[in-house]
Amino acid sequence: MASLTTGLIDNTAVSGVRPSTTLSVLISNDDITSASVQIEGFFQSGSTKVQYVQELFSLPAGGVASRNYNVQFDAFEFQFIVSSSAVNVSVWGKDSAGNLTTAQRLVAQEVNPF
Repeated sequence: MASLTTGLIDNTAVSGVRPSTTLSVLISNDDITSASVQIEGFFQSGSTKVQYVQELFSLPAGGVASRNYNVQFDAFEFQFIVSSSAVNVSVWGKDSAGNLTTAQRLVAQEVNPF
């Protein structure tokens, strides 16, 4: 089992506009067998992390899954627990127009183990 995290991502509004309103998650399974994937999303409320996303699914060998989550919070974090080290996760923040938020993108090599 591999445990990965985005770490806490700052999404504070500037002049009433948040850098990202949606987080797109792309998960690929490069293994020869299916893998389980658990996704947990948290937002920061004061000094407390509050869970608001919990999803568990199976990803077939060679399969790809894409998910989109609301991230209209000042700070958020996503954690991924995968059953194989051959599962790759990347995340991309998107603004209200659907444009990528470059500062809030993490490719597979940047999603950190925890």
